[in-house]
Amino acid sequence: MTAPTPVNTREGLPYPITVDQLIPSVGDEIAKGDRLFAYKFWYVVEVASSPDEAESGDHSKKVVRESIEFFESPFEGKLSSWEVAEGSEIATPNQTVCQIVRPCNHDIVYGGLCTLCGKEVDEAEQAAINGASLAISHTDVNLKVSRKAADDIGLDIKQRLRKDKKLVLVVDLDQTVIHCGVDPTIGEWKRDPENPNYETLKDVRIFSLEEEPIVPFMYMGPKPPLRKCWYYVKVRPGLREFFERVAPLYEMHIYTMATRAYALEIAKIIDPDHSLFGDRILSRDENGSMTQKSLERLFPSDQSMVVIIDDRGDVWNWSPNLIKVIPYNFFVGVGDINSNFLPKQQQTMLQMGRKSRAKAKETDELITDIIDTEKILQEKIDQEVKRQEEELSHQQGSALKEKEQASGGSPESKEEWTKKLEYSASLEVQQKNRPLATLQEHLHNQKLLVDDDDELFYLKDTLARIHDIYYEKLAKCPEGSDDSLVDIKYILPNMESTVFGGCSFVFSGLIPLNTDIQKADIVVWTNKFGGTTTSDIDENTTHVVTKTPGTYKARLAKGFNPKIEVVHPDWVFECLASWKHVDESPYRLIVEQPVSPEEVRVFRERLEREKERRKETEYDEFADDYVEEPKPVNPADLFANGASWLKDDDEEDLEFDDDDDEDSDDATTTKRSLESDSEEPGTKKPRSDEPADHADPTSAAGQPAESSDSDSDMDAELLNMLDD
Repeated sequence: MTAPTPVNTREGLPYPITVDQLIPSVGDEIAKGDRLFAYKFWYVVEVASSPDEAESGDHSKKVVRESIEFFESPFEGKLSSWEVAEGSEIATPNQTVCQIVRPCNHDIVYGGLCTLCGKEVDEAEQAAINGASLAISHTDVNLKVSRKAADDIGLDIKQRLRKDKKLVLVVDLDQTVIHCGVDPTIGEWKRDPENPNYETLKDVRIFSLEEEPIVPFMYMGPKPPLRKCWYYVKVRPGLREFFERVAPLYEMHIYTMATRAYALEIAKIIDPDHSLFGDRILSRDENGSMTQKSLERLFPSDQSMVVIIDDRGDVWNWSPNLIKVIPYNFFVGVGDINSNFLPKQQQTMLQMGRKSRAKAKETDELITDIIDTEKILQEKIDQEVKRQEEELSHQQGSALKEKEQASGGSPESKEEWTKKLEYSASLEVQQKNRPLATLQEHLHNQKLLVDDDDELFYLKDTLARIHDIYYEKLAKCPEGSDDSLVDIKYILPNMESTVFGGCSFVFSGLIPLNTDIQKADIVVWTNKFGGTTTSDIDENTTHVVTKTPGTYKARLAKGFNPKIEVVHPDWVFECLASWKHVDESPYRLIVEQPVSPEEVRVFRERLEREKERRKETEYDEFADDYVEEPKPVNPADLFANGASWLKDDDEEDLEFDDDDDEDSDDATTTKRSLESDSEEPGTKKPRSDEPADHADPTSAAGQPAESSDSDSDMDAELLNMLDD
């Protein structure tokens, strides 16, 4: 016999409601839409006590009115029991009012039809019956299951995985395990033994896809012919060894925002015999979202055994199951060809990975060229999108619009059409502008493409450790006991937090001015691994991260506290990649000219004043009996909002905090520090080489810029506020 299904109150009722009359009796057959009970609710109206008041618009009193409505059954079946009685008050949605035994639970629906009884089931009915309509298939969005069916499937998967002593690994493609480009220059270099990049391109794989041309939005006419596009794929170094190490420990799934046709071609390259992924491939065609990824799409009921590897954290809302990898950027200047379907993200030094200390000057120049090239490429893509939109819009005549209205329009949304237009434009621009050829001109006959990435070398060992820790914890749980705490979402954060535990960072010369440092990508990532970051040096600072020891904060750090480590950003990358707090020695920068003792004294005094100011502020908030709670920050927004470590696309020329080089005039720096101290406390003059609205927010003593009001004026203002 089928178990009874609860009928719950829905959203949108005028709560609180009171059950007035139960209509059917227990044992009665009920059809979908039959009335189950009548309920009362009350509402307030304003009424005039006399005609004169009504004419003048004055309402003298408010009156409570009573109304009665009916609650209808969301599905058919036999009434099994009532969970409420006449006179019961229901205050909130999702309260069970009765139980109904249905002839079929419709647990599995395909294309709107129940696979068990064959009846048509719409989305609203399935949601009312099962509480959800969930897609769990990699390949077919027409297959939907109930929450109960999803729970049963999830339990079967967990039992099977634990029997095989495996976990699940969800693998992104672009810039995680491969890098792909469409620049024709790649093919030309691959065929030219005289080219300096020939050797590194030998193992590049090539395939073509027939791309659909973009037509006007809601276009209903005949489809134009397909066009062929050639793709060049470089597999990330060490991928074969990575799979050999990880495959026995994990059941692997591909999850990409590329098209299914593209994903299948990549799968042929990285898994030619289908032994690694099989048919477990989810693309944007089946994802259900054009911009975000979700574990619930594949594992709606249980993600406790799932690990994700991806070069983007924002698209996962920084899930605790995520391991963010340093993006694989072999075809420099090209970026991710499928990133148009993801939230906007600047190309920064973070994408360059490690190894940037070798040939520092040449490398910095190349990184700048790469970032500039990608920025120019994006500008050209934006121009091409605008041009095509105008051209396609012009093609839409009145006859076409009439045809669209008569046919009901296209099922494709405006957002989907725009994303596809951006993707098509990005391919065309890369093919026409040849960014690799542009970058190669800067290097003449030197090699541009270097294949020295070692991310997977570290990652395979990290994944093996995660697997071992999971099953070690599981083995310690007594049989039959609650093992809900044996969960990847707890294991990963615990492992990550040990890397930078106790570390307090100051990034010098790396984060653009006027940037909220807590929203900078590198800060979010290091915080995830247990670190903290402040804009200025204080007693808790342990590391100053900079590319050159000549920045003022680096020099101040050594004068203020010689124990503070001044390190190159490569140290941060190395720790993030290896999940270990590696020795700073190889990455330590020598500060040859710390600031003078007088500057240190000035800085300490300002630090003390800042502490006192914070105490006063805290007292004022307490006196006002108001403490504003900080809003929780969503990590997905941190990356999607455009904050970056090195570049900000909204500014043409960026100024970086403390970006003084080793050749800066120390006497001038010292003079500026002492002059600022001789002025009224809190007074700050902009540098002569800065516009007033872009003055260095760090004073000579390394403290945040303050208003021109004196401390006494500020105190008086605070007292006036309290008096008010």
